Amino acid sequence: MEFKWLDDLVALAEEETLTRAAARRNVTQPAFSRRVQRIEQWLGAPVLDCSRRPARLSPALRRKIESIRALNHELRQVRSDIRNWDESQRRLAIAAQHSISVSFLPRFVASLQDSIPLTSIRLRSGNREECYSLLMTRQVAITIAHETDTLPLAANETLLEKVKLAEESLCPVAAPAIASGVSGKGIHGTHLPAILFPPEVFLGAVLARDVLPAIRERHVLQVACESALVPAVLELAVAGAGIAWLPRSACRPHLQSGALLMLDESFGIAPMSIVSARIITPRPHVADAVWNQLNVFSASGRQLL
Repeated sequence: MEFKWLDDLVALAEEETLTRAAARRNVTQPAFSRRVQRIEQWLGAPVLDCSRRPARLSPALRRKIESIRALNHELRQVRSDIRNWDESQRRLAIAAQHSISVSFLPRFVASLQDSIPLTSIRLRSGNREECYSLLMTRQVAITIAHETDTLPLAANETLLEKVKLAEESLCPVAAPAIASGVSGKGIHGTHLPAILFPPEVFLGAVLARDVLPAIRERHVLQVACESALVPAVLELAVAGAGIAWLPRSACRPHLQSGALLMLDESFGIAPMSIVSARIITPRPHVADAVWNQLNVFSASGRQLL
């Protein structure tokens, strides 16, 4: 049996005549007729009902046409799966918080090409809750996220294996013009322009729990903008919209260039960690290889912190 015969039978069923079916299959009618004869030889039964004019697909095959369509689709899928098997074994989905996707992960993904050549990473970015949900619903093999002692990624989660990759901190930064205006302002009642994360996202929860209570005892915060996206808060801070509390790794290039300045500890610093997590179940070899390389990469000190 030839694979194209299934397409021929479907064409006959849908076009109804030999002439139109041949045109759809881009062959001449005589050539198509010869293919129909070969199908009949293989089946041991007629393909066409010649008692009608023009000849149509036989009633027996017409009754089975949905099965033929399904078989055609299934065979194509099997062929595709077999052809792509090696590639699929090198492909891995990882979820990471937005800030980690633009700070820690780029150098790690680049390093994989040296340690695990041809590995293909599908990176899905989101807030911490989304990343955790993707992991628990097995849409990704590994999640990389921030956590603190009081706000762990997963409390008492026996299904997960978790490893700390790096120390991190949520630190106060500002553009030079803003930093010079607030530097040394320890006087109660000072108005501070601020860019905040909303409290319903993880970094906003860390701010609300570990930073803002002490700040509000001494200062009046003037909230210039709120955003759940680290890149947006970062750009707002660089533009001089106010003080922002950002993951140190996310703003490191701007601190090095002088576009942002680190404020002193009186403006509050919240310690955090970057952790990787995976479900403790059998998994593809590439998932174990990438997991092990994450630990090697972290231990080597090449992270962005």
